[in-house]
Amino acid sequence: MAEDRITQAAQALLAARQGAPKAANLGAAAPTSMAEAFAIQRAVLAGIGGSIGGYKCAAPPGKDPSAAIMNGATIRPSPATWQMPREGRIGIETEVAFRLARPLPARATPYNREEVLDAVAAAFPVMEMVESRYQDPRAVNPLEAMADNVAHAGLVFGADVPNWRSLDLPNLAVKQTAGGETQVERIGGNPSLDPVTPLVWLANFLPTVGLHLEAGQVVTTGSCTGLLWVPGKQRVTGGFAGFGEVAVDLA
Repeated sequence: MAEDRITQAAQALLAARQGAPKAANLGAAAPTSMAEAFAIQRAVLAGIGGSIGGYKCAAPPGKDPSAAIMNGATIRPSPATWQMPREGRIGIETEVAFRLARPLPARATPYNREEVLDAVAAAFPVMEMVESRYQDPRAVNPLEAMADNVAHAGLVFGADVPNWRSLDLPNLAVKQTAGGETQVERIGGNPSLDPVTPLVWLANFLPTVGLHLEAGQVVTTGSCTGLLWVPGKQRVTGGFAGFGEVAVDLA
């Protein structure tokens, strides 16, 4: 039964979070739909005593979209200090994020781009912290990845950008450094091309799994730098020209 798979998958992912050996995959407990993947995410969130602070999402052209819950306890302002995972390295991605001013509850007709943007309070730079609960996250299927919150570990956010509505968000110049050395510097790079695209998709997807965007929640919209693995004991910065910067000190 689906309920049994959800419970078994959540227990395996919780165990890995608590220090047990990581599994190669979820095996027979793997979700068979996005709804099951989200049910596993919510069971894990309950298991760690967390709450929904927002979501990460992506809607790349020609590929399946994805989304994951972000635990509010791991959404922190910049500059932040971050404890390193047991592997001694962590993935970091520089992204564009939004904060909701008001909820977008379920309704009969889909929200359009203008309606979703009208519900946004602010936009700002973030760095997503990435840590998988699988031995090799590249070896699991997309639904298993979603069950593990698409390897989400946390989010460090920068200051609100006052003039964000007048900026060319798809073509911002992004830069990420580690220990003072540039890792990536380029124009654009969002996997959905425009960071607003996955936000609109998410607003219409969440009601299909019994959720919806709520006021105050943060939505981050996919890496503009790609996934960059970084060892500890250094400062990592990420940001966009004219859109601010984020800093995290890796302990």
